[in-house]
Amino acid sequence: MNTLGSFEFIIWLLVVQVLSFAALPFIAWMCPQAPDRGYGLSKVLGAFLFATIVWLCSLAGLTAENNRLVVAIFVAIIVLGFRGYKSGWLSVAELRVLLSKYGRSVEGIFVGLTLVYGIIRFLNPEVFWGEKPMDSTFLNFFVRNHTLPPQDPWAAGSSMSYYYLGMYVIAALLKLTGIAPAIGYNLAMATLAGWIGAALFSLCLMLTKNRKFTVWAVWLLLLASNPEVLRLSIVNLFTWREFNFDTTFWPSTRVFTSPSFLEYTSWSLLFADLHAHVIAIPFTVTALTLAAILFLDGASRYSGHGIALRLVLGGVVGALFGLNTWDFISFGGVVGLLIVFASVPLFWKPPTTPEGTPILGEVVLVTLFSRGMALIWDLLLFGSSAALVVWLYRLGVSFRPNGGWGWVASAEFNASLKHFRVIGYWLVGMLLAVGIVAWAQQRKGREISVPRLLGGSVLFCLALMPGVLSVTRGFSLHPWGTFLFCAALSAWAFIVFWSDEGKPERTLLSIFIISGAQLIVMLEVFFLLDRMNTLFKGYMAVWMITGIATMVGGYYAYQSVATVGSERLKKYARRAAYVFIAMLLIGTSVNVYAVVKMKRVPKRFFTLDGIAYLREMNPDDAAVIDWFNATVKGTPVILEAQGDGYREFTRIAMHTGLPTVLGWEHHARQRGLSHESALARRKAIQAIYTHEDIEVTKKFLLDNAVDFVIVGKIEKATYRRLSQEKFDNHPEVFTKVASFGESHIYVTYFSKYNKTYRSGINQ
Repeated sequence: MNTLGSFEFIIWLLVVQVLSFAALPFIAWMCPQAPDRGYGLSKVLGAFLFATIVWLCSLAGLTAENNRLVVAIFVAIIVLGFRGYKSGWLSVAELRVLLSKYGRSVEGIFVGLTLVYGIIRFLNPEVFWGEKPMDSTFLNFFVRNHTLPPQDPWAAGSSMSYYYLGMYVIAALLKLTGIAPAIGYNLAMATLAGWIGAALFSLCLMLTKNRKFTVWAVWLLLLASNPEVLRLSIVNLFTWREFNFDTTFWPSTRVFTSPSFLEYTSWSLLFADLHAHVIAIPFTVTALTLAAILFLDGASRYSGHGIALRLVLGGVVGALFGLNTWDFISFGGVVGLLIVFASVPLFWKPPTTPEGTPILGEVVLVTLFSRGMALIWDLLLFGSSAALVVWLYRLGVSFRPNGGWGWVASAEFNASLKHFRVIGYWLVGMLLAVGIVAWAQQRKGREISVPRLLGGSVLFCLALMPGVLSVTRGFSLHPWGTFLFCAALSAWAFIVFWSDEGKPERTLLSIFIISGAQLIVMLEVFFLLDRMNTLFKGYMAVWMITGIATMVGGYYAYQSVATVGSERLKKYARRAAYVFIAMLLIGTSVNVYAVVKMKRVPKRFFTLDGIAYLREMNPDDAAVIDWFNATVKGTPVILEAQGDGYREFTRIAMHTGLPTVLGWEHHARQRGLSHESALARRKAIQAIYTHEDIEVTKKFLLDNAVDFVIVGKIEKATYRRLSQEKFDNHPEVFTKVASFGESHIYVTYFSKYNKTYRSGINQ
């Protein structure tokens, strides 16, 4: 296979679009109050619906290698979608109106972002460096695997202890389309950008009701860099250093105290590790959007579509447990807040006195009763759906996390300036938005009520409380500047945006600002499992939540200036916005340049085929991989050289998905493989390749259920005592099935893939 990938790109997009429009009638029925009727969400939910059904069938043991059921599920979804249009869930006339009003915006964002990041992958397509070997192994494994629960392909025979659902979604689409994972990997990275953008469109449009602004905001959120890139670029400019991966792109995320670091959306999409936390981003935005619809549309709580909305929201949040468990915690918390404070219609109208004044006791009673019943109803539907998904997921995964939770030590705190170097655009942007709206309210003569002051004071204290508790436990060197900033921002956002004037969108914005600020404090004071992952995964949520809050808050701020300010003031506001946009995009341009110019392989190929590089670097191994992918079905265990991570090891498993005895040991142990098991596997690999006693070799082959053994340049270089004669001189144990230059493939005597399996097993 050696292709540019353009045909596969078209097929891939076509399938995703078909699933989107097939799911749209149901989503539109479920979201009648959303301005775009959930059109943007359909891009994510269509693929999610398809993959979920495939996953449930696999969980029930129904899927098989021929993928006929996968195709049947696709066809069934199309038929159901057609019935949805015919039944009037979304009539054809309504669809035309929707496409006329929002088609160019949604499709422009989805296809446009997919195309932009697809071109970047085309210019730097190698699925080779970083942690792509692990991600590619998982993707290939799930494409060829048809049973659950899954094993860990880097520790063959060991149950998987990893959040794999995101990879399963992509693998299900690859099974349907028949696209090779080497191309599918790059298609998936590009499509993630389109999915995120489409879901963001639905959310931001709901909050601003301004289509043009929403389109700009979505593109900026998907392209935005952090302030550190701009700082490094200026330093490089004045010191005559080159703008490249090592001087700008990589160090822009290594600001926090080591070993902590922070990725952000555009950086992760450019770096192109197909990690769980990246795949989860469109689903986190989808969860926020569905929760926002629930928050704003309380009147439909007890209707059919209101029930469906809560069940689907619970399903998406529950899926975050298997997509990226850290997001299940952080975004689950934000969704919980939106459910608690969602708008609630009163069950009855409180009676009034003869003078027309409501009776206070009746008002309190009906309010408490209505809110209490609504909360119980929402949590019952949402919670049961989320719990069901988590329970089903845990049927097929055995979590063995190492570590617990605790307090961050003094030496690990990050100085306040570091927070501004990392998320300063959003921190300053939110502060300016709140300040400008507050100024406009003051110009209009609005007074701050006592309840608002009390609420703001409570939030201020809540933001400082973790730091105070940390001090009482003997820790010091806290970033009090960050804590005070977040405390003030939380309080001020509540006072300014929490609306009692029939503007729930502003209340929703205040919840986003408060959630982002409070989450920063919590991440700085506490850790879960370990400090590195707490900040790394937690700040991905912070980046998205605060980024949305900044964009939407900026819109409200400009509206406030336009309402009470002069033309000159509006001109200054526009210029400030242009400067802000320029700062975001200059850093992005540097990042794109650094990634596109980076050369990790001797010869650059412009293609979407992520394995094209290997045909030039190591054609023998490329031929071995092609042989396995074309000849061997299922998930037999292979044996190949094992060594340190981030090197050439595990290259066959990486591009075939075949489980290997031991991959990168550190990563396998992070996923729960015990030290003793890793040591035993390493010893077995060494013995099989180098031990002179064939009986000892047979024992280790049987103990690790090895089906195929690869002997190539890397094996010979890693195991100096390796003698190929050992494999050639014992045909009763090893049968050579293929040779490509210096690379050879042997099938073991007890493997069911051996033609002499029946006789060999009795020896």
